[in-house]
Amino acid sequence: MGKKESEIEKRRRALVEKLEASGEFRRGSINVFHRKCGKKGCVCNQEGHPGHGPQTTLTYKEAGKTKSRNLPTPAAVKLVERQIQNHEFFQQWCKEWIELNEEMADIEFEKVMSESSSEKDEEEESQKKKLRSRSRKKSGGKSRS
Repeated sequence: MGKKESEIEKRRRALVEKLEASGEFRRGSINVFHRKCGKKGCVCNQEGHPGHGPQTTLTYKEAGKTKSRNLPTPAAVKLVERQIQNHEFFQQWCKEWIELNEEMADIEFEKVMSESSSEKDEEEESQKKKLRSRSRKKSGGKSRS
């Protein structure tokens, strides 16, 4: 294993350790809004009233459909915020993992190319030797002219 390969392997192990330490993650975004309930006698229908709330939800897509989940407590909001941040970390982690693996693939490619190049050189040398060792005697047979 060359110096470059061992350095990549160290980086690979460090990346795996970072992922293991990151914790749970989820996709989505947090939305805070006020809403009017629609009851005639409710205070939210008075002019200038912002509506009921604030209400906090997690919004995400699943199978092409937008889904919402209520986050009723500040603790739930903090937890989901951290999980969304972990998802952003995971996306960046994936980019680094791909780049690292492409570096490893390039090293393997270069090895194969250098091996095939040396095999080609050996084959060319062998062909040259065969050409040099061929007999130059003319055959003793009759010519067809």
